[in-house]
Formats: sequence, structure tokens, C-alpha cells
Amino acid sequence: MTGTGFLAILLLLAGVVLEAPVAVVLAIVILLLEVVRAVWRRNGLRDVRYTRRLARDRITWGEEIDMTVEVWNRKGLPLAWLRADDGTSPGVTVRERPLVIGFHGGRVLRNAWTLAPFEKVVRRFHIGAERRGVYELGPVDLSVGDLFAHEAAAEQRPGLDRFLVRPRTVPAPPLHRRDIVGGTDRARFGLAEDPARFAGIREYAPGDPLRRVHPLASARLGRPVVKVFEPSRDREVLLALDVQTRDGAAWELPYDPEQVESLFVIAASLARSLAAEGAAVGLAAAGYHGAESRFAMIAPSSAPGGVERLLDLLARLSAHPSAPFERLIATIMRTTRSGTTVVVLTSRDPAPYLAHLRRLTQSGCPVMVVACGDRADADAARARASGLAARTAALDAPWPTAERLGIA
Repeated sequence: MTGTGFLAILLLLAGVVLEAPVAVVLAIVILLLEVVRAVWRRNGLRDVRYTRRLARDRITWGEEIDMTVEVWNRKGLPLAWLRADDGTSPGVTVRERPLVIGFHGGRVLRNAWTLAPFEKVVRRFHIGAERRGVYELGPVDLSVGDLFAHEAAAEQRPGLDRFLVRPRTVPAPPLHRRDIVGGTDRARFGLAEDPARFAGIREYAPGDPLRRVHPLASARLGRPVVKVFEPSRDREVLLALDVQTRDGAAWELPYDPEQVESLFVIAASLARSLAAEGAAVGLAAAGYHGAESRFAMIAPSSAPGGVERLLDLLARLSAHPSAPFERLIATIMRTTRSGTTVVVLTSRDPAPYLAHLRRLTQSGCPVMVVACGDRADADAARARASGLAARTAALDAPWPTAERLGIA
């Protein structure tokens, strides 16, 4: 029994003893109000179903996810109001309405309804994010009001929905790599041919081996012709992403969020460009990514969905380095097979780890440094002076509005 109900009973007893009808009527009214509040406090949230559904669990930055919120009052008790505060991660956006500050201090998506007995209501929203990352929706705080619109009951219901926002990609020119005999991708120049990539036929010339003769085409044309194959080069490329954007000890430095996002957009765009060339693309980075390992690594692969897995890893990857980039290079040297081209993406001076890159080249993995920062030209020149191939890459505008990636 509440304190108000106890006082109402005392007032009723006093009114009966003193024969005061006004006190008796007032006490009865107060007791009835307390009974109504007790009923809604006890049963207001009983059999109330709240459901949140996301149409998909990953998008590219700039896209939106369709979200459905369904609330169902599955009992005969009407609800004067029902409020739902759905927790959101920082950076989540909702097209239909602004987020508000909830009772626990975080930003929430607030909904309110008036529900008749057994009524169901469905609302639809479009969810996005301010930048790439992993985002969560939930848990939800539900509160209900009685017939007099006073809050009668409240509870928090668990349940999280996660979705990934991949970095956006922009068109990028081909990143030409050094030709290597024995691969399976098309080369710009070269004499080594790949027997798996048939390119056509040509006239037979003295000295051509008999196994190169195309029997069906020769019979059709009435003269001997031989098969021609495309030249080849190495197809495996590992993108080594340096998430540290400033010189110095990784654990002591702040970072520029816009510069980091630009670097990730460049990495994602290059990955798509290389995959379009037919290369097997992998990723390595010294960053936190939701796993116990300090290094995020995906081996080069040309399997279906390989680029999507790489973009998922870029979405999970933190902007804070988990280890010095030199340690990542040492790990690549131990785990990457010889012949794989390592493309280093960096927005800072590569001087601290140029010696490590040279050792990586000597181990049989060609290295190309792609400088992306404000001092990209100077950084690329420093890499070339140390004997490494180097290019510069820059977006034609800030990352949210860029239309193309330029490589020089």
C-alpha cells in the first residue's frame, strides 16, 4: 500500500468517527484513484509487445536501412500513453525525427502512442549514420501512463540490433603494379603467357609447337592457326593500412577524424578498383576491430564476396592504432607468401618504417607506398629515395562529397 492510500484510509476512518461526509467522500475518491493507479502499475506493461526490425544489417555510408517498430497492446486494458525510448549509438541518424536525450544521458529514438485494448501500431523509419562504423540500437525503455496520464510503470527491455556502415567508395583509376611472371592477371607489357586466359588465334609460324595448334579453327579456315594467350602478372595484392595519421608514439597521439575517414575511403576505393582488375585483394591493419588479435588481417582472395568482407573489416576498424605499424610489417613478412604485392596506404611520413619495407621487398614481396596525406608528394619522394615504388592518392573533395580518387 502506498502512503497516499494509507492516509486515505485514515481520512475515511476519521470521517466515519466524526460523521463528516465530505471527508468520507474525499477518502473514497482518493482510494478509487489509488486502485486505478495500482491496476495500471501492475498490469500496464503486461502483454505489451515491442518489436524492432531492421531490413538489413550492413550498408555503405550514404545509404539508409529501413526499420520497422511495432507495438502491440495484447490485453483488454487501454493505455492512455505508452512511451518507448530506443537507445542508439553515437552517430546514428533517423531521417523522420531528431534523436533526444534519454533519462540515462544517451541519445534515444522516442516514440509515444495511445493504445486501445488489443491495438497494434506499426511505424517505419530510415536509419543511417554520420560515418562508417559499427552501430547499435537498443535496449528500449518502456513507460506507461494510467487513465489520468500519470506514469504508472516503467521497465527496460533488453535486445540489441547491430548494423555495419561500410566506408563509401568512389571511382579510382587502375593502380598499375610491377609485372611478375607466373601470375594470372593481365599485364600491360610482358612475354609470359597464361594458358588459362585464351585471347584468340593467329597464323601458324615455323617453330610453333604442335600443342598450340587450334584444330577446330584450323579445320574451319583450311589453314593452320595457333592459340594465343594473354600475358600474365601477379594477382595477389595486400593493402597495408597505416591508421596512424600523425608522427610519434601511437598511444599518445590524437587523430583527425576527417583525415582518418578520407584514408578509409581511399582504401575502400582502391580495393574495389583492384578487384575490378581481377586481382585478389587482402587487407592488413594495426587497429582494433572487435577481436582479440591486435592486427586485423584478411588474406588476399578473389573469391565471391571477398571485397565485401574487406569492407566489413574497414567498417569495424578503429581509428586508434593497436600497435606500431612496424610490428604489422613484421607480421606481414612472416605470414604473406612470396610474390604478393604489398600496397602501403599512409597519410604520414613513412620514414620510421622504410627500412622494414625494404626488408619486406627483399623477402620477395614487392612494395608500393601510396601517400595520402597533406604532404603526400614529399612522403612519396622520400619513399622513392629509399628505393621503393611510390604513388600519391587524393580525393577530389572532402570524403562525404568526393566524386573520384586521383592517383599520380
